[in-house]
Amino acid sequence: MRGMNRLTLTQRIFLVILAVQAALFAALAVASLEGARRDIATETRLAVETARALVLATIGTMQGAVPPDRIMQLLPERLVVPRHVTLGTVDILDGVVRRARAPVPAQASAPPWFAALVAPDLLETRLPVVLEGRPRGYVFIATDPGAEIALAWRDLSAFLGLAALAAVVQGLLILWATRQALRPVAAIASRLGDLRRGDLSARVGPVAQRDLAPIAAGVDDLAQALGQAQADRARLQRRVVTRGDEERKAVARDLHDEMGPCLFGLRVEADALREAAPTPAIQAHAQAIADIAEEIARVNRALLGDLRPAAIGQLPLAAVLGDYLADLERRFPDLDIDLDLAPDLPEPDEATALTLFRIVQEGTTNALRHAGASRVTVRLWADPAHWRVVLSDDGRGMAPDAREGTGLTGMRERITLLGGDLSLSSGAEGTTISASLPLQQPE
Repeated sequence: MRGMNRLTLTQRIFLVILAVQAALFAALAVASLEGARRDIATETRLAVETARALVLATIGTMQGAVPPDRIMQLLPERLVVPRHVTLGTVDILDGVVRRARAPVPAQASAPPWFAALVAPDLLETRLPVVLEGRPRGYVFIATDPGAEIALAWRDLSAFLGLAALAAVVQGLLILWATRQALRPVAAIASRLGDLRRGDLSARVGPVAQRDLAPIAAGVDDLAQALGQAQADRARLQRRVVTRGDEERKAVARDLHDEMGPCLFGLRVEADALREAAPTPAIQAHAQAIADIAEEIARVNRALLGDLRPAAIGQLPLAAVLGDYLADLERRFPDLDIDLDLAPDLPEPDEATALTLFRIVQEGTTNALRHAGASRVTVRLWADPAHWRVVLSDDGRGMAPDAREGTGLTGMRERITLLGGDLSLSSGAEGTTISASLPLQQPE
């Protein structure tokens, strides 16, 4: 049973056809052998009866025409030997056995095993010869079915050969028809494989076989439903990213609009208190308040930068990236940054622009903070379907067993939610970050 389970459906059908054909052929062979055995027995019995009649007629004809003492000698020459028997005489006067001449069979003999299967029991009949009231000998009639067996073998082998040929042709035709009928199954399996690999545009299409048409239609419906589900999921993921960006934008706006004026007023009051302080101790406390207000303002500016770069959505992405990298070069003179922007870049939507900026920001930060790089290269371009960004440095690279930091993990999650992918390769020659984002996000 396990062996059968490893076979394909076509192979199973072919084996069933082969077994049925073998059973039918065996039954046909047994029935043919039984029929041949009956026919041979009937033929030999009729041949014995015919020979008996011929012997009696020949003896009757010779009486009166041949001297009685010559009849037993001449009888073998006068006898006509029918098929399937042998004739002979025994003269009691001299004890000589004389056989009548029989025609030599022209056909080849049958195989011994076949002769043993169909040969009837051998019979021998003795007819006494009485002349002028005295016994003169006898004529023996023995069955000889060899010629009939050879004929039966020739006919049966030809018949069974044609039957075997017809069975082979029938089996091949059924196998061909089965393969033709099951051909859509291979197409359906191929389309399911495409769906498993993520190609949701794969379709089986119309199928001529009525039995397989519902399955093909079901696969196409499944592909359409999966495509719709994927599109819905992409829209939901984009909404998650967009809603998060909106929340961060709102928080950044509140920090800027609310915290900024308060800190400015606090610094003004601290300066006024310091100038009007009657004692040096009070002046020192006023200066401390001003320093704390300045530190809070610095932290607030850093929070605003982390929440949302102010220029995103206000300036083209190329200008934002150029200004950011130029500021890095001013702050880190030993760092050589090469920005390669493809000409005629389309302007991405706000979520994509922010993601591309964060990729560059995270990559350059890691190159400065962890890799000790002296050169960073940033390439940004767009193909017909994706935004592509590649950032590489010549730093120390990451250890083979090192885990990604929180920044890269968060960036990977954001890129995945937008339907893109991020890959990182690191070695002795530096680190390369490659990312792609869909060029047109679903609405």
